Amino acid sequence: MEERLPLLGRDLSRRAWLSRVMLGFGLLSFPEIERLRAQSGGTSSKKRSLILLWQDGGPSHFETFDPKPDAPVDYRGELDSIATTLPGVQFCEVLPRLAKLAHRFSVIRSLHQPSSGHVDGSHNVLTGWDGGTAGSQSKYPDLATVIHRVRSESEEPEISIGVSTDPRLARGMRNTRGSRQRDSQRNALPGYISLSGGIHRGGPAYLGPVYAPFQVAGDPSKWDFQVQNLQVARAAKRFQERLAVYHQLNRFAELDEIRRELDVTGQVEALDRFHQQAFDLLTGSGEAARAFDLSREDDSVRQRFGLHTAGQQCLLARRLVETGVSVVAVRFCPDGRGDYEKTGIGWDDHAVHGNIFEIMRKRGPQFDQALSALIEDLGERGLDKQVLVVVLGEFGRTPRVNNYKGCPGREHWGPAGCALVYGGGLNSGQVIGSTTPNGERPHERPLKTQDLLATIYDRLGINRDQTFENLAGQPVPILPTGRPIAELVG
Repeated sequence: MEERLPLLGRDLSRRAWLSRVMLGFGLLSFPEIERLRAQSGGTSSKKRSLILLWQDGGPSHFETFDPKPDAPVDYRGELDSIATTLPGVQFCEVLPRLAKLAHRFSVIRSLHQPSSGHVDGSHNVLTGWDGGTAGSQSKYPDLATVIHRVRSESEEPEISIGVSTDPRLARGMRNTRGSRQRDSQRNALPGYISLSGGIHRGGPAYLGPVYAPFQVAGDPSKWDFQVQNLQVARAAKRFQERLAVYHQLNRFAELDEIRRELDVTGQVEALDRFHQQAFDLLTGSGEAARAFDLSREDDSVRQRFGLHTAGQQCLLARRLVETGVSVVAVRFCPDGRGDYEKTGIGWDDHAVHGNIFEIMRKRGPQFDQALSALIEDLGERGLDKQVLVVVLGEFGRTPRVNNYKGCPGREHWGPAGCALVYGGGLNSGQVIGSTTPNGERPHERPLKTQDLLATIYDRLGINRDQTFENLAGQPVPILPTGRPIAELVG
């Protein structure tokens, strides 16, 4: 008969207890909460941060940065093109603000990859390993995880932020034990934060859950937006339960048999590494919540970004990197269907999902406002060289418009796609590459997604030749191929 363990007045089997610990009480969400390998140097020019605005679902290059005004109507679609500040360069009509800022960023028009499927396509772009999936899971870590891993190993946490305005986050016990090192870790921010799902088809793969992101769910444009995982100290009873669970786990995890059970998913390592930092946050004054507190921004700033999901996502991302977070990944899908992205369709603008042109007329202004405000704001704050902004999805959309019962849309299209890059010390004011007259495939300067990843790694000081051991103990390079894009880094 399986051993039964008393816990908080409950009679649970060991397996049930472990399950409740990991899932019910959320103690093992601490590693999800707390990747507190915060980055040294804050806003130092020697440290760059990445904001990845992930256009989940695959944005149409025609209805964004590569319109084809001279193509037949069943290719170019219903929307017009407008001039930008770059001679001879046009964007879709729904992006007038970005058109006026085109000299401040660069657009890559000739990206291509071998997959037109969401799962493989996303993993190809995010990891640089084409076809590296097993089922729906990636065999390789995504770029955000890689950056977080490298930064976590090379730097000591030094970021501390001020007091939260939320009184519920200001209550609780402060841990007074420990060394100066623990004090320096207290109230540090995680090195990798995911907003609204981030890059949900990525993941840490063989690097393990230690390097997964701090997940922030919810809509930051809502008046009641809060970071759920920072609210545990508000109820003393719930906190005491978690504290008791923690002590139980700390005792029993040292037993080899239980450790082996937990270590199947790497959770023990994650807990070992971050439990003290997590408890510092959970029992502290809530100072780490300050960066998430958008009420600290002037109303004019919030309005400039837009009082919609996309705008407040960008504002929150700026606040986080300004505080020193290395990577902020955002599932960046401005609402075009009037459902506030409840369906999770994102940029997947099939004809069966709705009229792509009507959707872009609604989505475009939010996308335009949020991204242009982020670019302007980073520049005004002197962060344009210290923060790299990358905007892309897994692929573009089909050149020919598809109609489903009279409703126009575009399907998946791996052979062509766009990306926008800003800041990070990159050269700006250029369009790199081109597609064929009807937008089917690259025409000039074809570039693979690995080249874009190599550029990102170059800007963030990541050695692409570095290797990590996979689950079989074999060394695997960060990136199998690809070179930094010369026009951007030269």
